[in-house]
Amino acid sequence: MAQTSESQSSGGEKSEDGSILVPFTLRREYLHRETGFGSFFLEMPSLVEDISKIHKNPYPKVVLLVNDKDKNQKECLKIIRDLNHENILRVEFWEEVSNEPHIRVYVEPYTAIISELFQNFESLINPRTNMIPSQSLEEIVSATMGALDYIRDNNQYHGNFSWKTTFYHLVNGNVIVKLANFERKNSNDLLQCQVEDVTSLGASLEALSQHLKDNYPNVKNYTYCLIDDLARKLKSVTKDSIGTVKRDLQDHEFFWDEKRTKIFFAYEVPGIWNDTAIQNRFRLSPSMPTLPWTAAWASDPLMVEMERYRSNNGLGDYDGESLADFFRFISGMYTHENELRKTLKNEKLSIDAEVRKKYPSLCHDLNAAIRGDA
Repeated sequence: MAQTSESQSSGGEKSEDGSILVPFTLRREYLHRETGFGSFFLEMPSLVEDISKIHKNPYPKVVLLVNDKDKNQKECLKIIRDLNHENILRVEFWEEVSNEPHIRVYVEPYTAIISELFQNFESLINPRTNMIPSQSLEEIVSATMGALDYIRDNNQYHGNFSWKTTFYHLVNGNVIVKLANFERKNSNDLLQCQVEDVTSLGASLEALSQHLKDNYPNVKNYTYCLIDDLARKLKSVTKDSIGTVKRDLQDHEFFWDEKRTKIFFAYEVPGIWNDTAIQNRFRLSPSMPTLPWTAAWASDPLMVEMERYRSNNGLGDYDGESLADFFRFISGMYTHENELRKTLKNEKLSIDAEVRKKYPSLCHDLNAAIRGDA
């Protein structure tokens, strides 16, 4: 589909000739073929945000031109029209254009193509973790996974997914993903087509990661560990796992915020402190600390306070050669974060930030060891 800007919602302010522009949303259009006259049904005023004030081009664009009239494209338009999901571009109606090779398709407002958002490397990095993804990229991928799963639940498939075929709508600074540009494949195997939708998402993440590595060679390897691992898992989806891929991957560390990370270390890690198999797998990971691990925390106020806590509770000092004690120390800091803030008189203290300074990919590597895929 090619973009055009033949129609737009107008803005609620005076134009150059003094007239007042009232925002509207185009709902329906009827065209009399013989006379060429038509009627439009508009919603006025529109609830759609007037982004024309901040966008250099007329906005929002509501017309797509489908460059042929074959059954494939018409079938795709019917499928998209029948799918009702926030992250699938809504098709209102379409019409064939006389003596032209295209179909004019009226759709909901959108801003641009998703791939345009990925030109700025810094926008993909989470400043809290110094890793990919940023919150925005995390939300984009999560929304995409949800939309693809919705399509599968409705016994359909996309058939043409990539970042270059996906639009977005910017609303109050938030990126709303809009899947579009569906295609039909020369295959009667619906399940395989659905698998290929998901593996295409994995391949798109892999390509994005590789593009960044090629253009920013000085970035640390750990920066990419989450996006690379998620891409690998998405690419490995099969017919047997397609039905549970959203459930299986929605708790991947790629989607973890600081609260979820704290839950992991404070509530899940204590159950594996003494598991030898997990320890052995973790020893092979990039996050394995140099022993004695206590040397890296010598004289650190956090270590001083945690040792004081252990002493007051008759627990003795941490063993710098013990991985179990390393896990206890990390887990304990997350558990007692609020007390440490008060004791150290630092209300802005973030244990997650302090841990990541020394072990950037610890949550990923330890969780991988727990799952058994390290």
